[in-house]
Amino acid sequence: MAGALKGVRVLDLSRLLPGPYCTMMMADMGAEVVKVEDPQQGDYLRWIPPYIDGAGAMFLALNRNKKSVTLDLKDNRGREIFLELVKKFDVVVESFRPGVMSKLGVDYATAEKINPRIIYCSLAGYGQTGPYASFAGHDINFIGYSGALDLTGLKNGKPVPPGVQIGDIGGALNALIGIQAALIERAASGRGQSVDVALADAAFCMLPMAVSGIEAGAPPERRGEAHLTGGSPVYNTYETSDGKYICIGAIEPKFFSKFCALIGRPDLIPLHFAEGEKKETLKSELEKLFVSRTRAEWLSLLESQDVCVGPVNSLEEALEDPQLVSRGLVVQAPLASGKTMRQVGIPFKLSRSEMEPAAPPPAIGENNAEIFSEAGVDLNEIERLKEKGVIRK
Repeated sequence: MAGALKGVRVLDLSRLLPGPYCTMMMADMGAEVVKVEDPQQGDYLRWIPPYIDGAGAMFLALNRNKKSVTLDLKDNRGREIFLELVKKFDVVVESFRPGVMSKLGVDYATAEKINPRIIYCSLAGYGQTGPYASFAGHDINFIGYSGALDLTGLKNGKPVPPGVQIGDIGGALNALIGIQAALIERAASGRGQSVDVALADAAFCMLPMAVSGIEAGAPPERRGEAHLTGGSPVYNTYETSDGKYICIGAIEPKFFSKFCALIGRPDLIPLHFAEGEKKETLKSELEKLFVSRTRAEWLSLLESQDVCVGPVNSLEEALEDPQLVSRGLVVQAPLASGKTMRQVGIPFKLSRSEMEPAAPPPAIGENNAEIFSEAGVDLNEIERLKEKGVIRK
């Protein structure tokens, strides 16, 4: 079985997390992804610790199944080579600030003229338009503007950065969706288009439920007080006697009633949707209850029952979790040294299309000769370009 994106060719100029995560998923589905890296530094994640076999572990985790070339787009010949490649590829992905690609002369307007079928995806913190488009930022800033950060944390506490990069990962997924939508549309129209993805937009679009409450005239959600953000005793986390944590999500009456029956506390059933003092009573009772046994003991009693109870796994535990492992979410990916490392797998399954066997992340510039030959660059010119610093030695 071929990968679902077999035959799709991608020039990936992105760095760090969002763009590389998007293009890695495309590569896993069979697309040919070629990283176009700066000759001096390449993707910054190559050099950021911790290291495995001398390479940045985060780089290794985001760049399997790809190829790499080095090219200085500030150089006239470097720009010419890139645009020659654009003629032969389907997708460009870039993550520079708005305006950078225009200054380099390799923006969508230029690419479209030489390849009307090109799909050109730009990932930026705040997108290509709007009053914040030129602002610098990282994930914490994107979720701060979106309202998501204000909802994260304990009641009466300060906003707390979440344990995952919401805007970055959400932006990568939005880019994947946008690119694939453009590929489908191109099959009908014959033309490509630009795909504008903002990481702040990705964070905001995770808040439809909170926004709907405001529109319905309900009081705005407050940190740690909403039903799904720590305000409800039946949708919360509790410490167990061994210092670990368990989570419960018994929102529906059928789940909570069965939970109360299993723990021998049917008297708590009437408190399911209690407010005020009765809600605090329920929370206190559950705190005392859960801390009376170990997490393993509670899971033995409740995990397989229809009560929406599970562990709060550490990341180390999640990597060994039989559900995640069985679903292929923890993959043993090969490295150039012949070793393997555990990585996060692709988060969806296709019944007829295989995911590509993982190939090691490329060394910087590893595929210069192979890819540049398509742009009419022979080995002699490659040597001259190396001497000029246009590509990496």
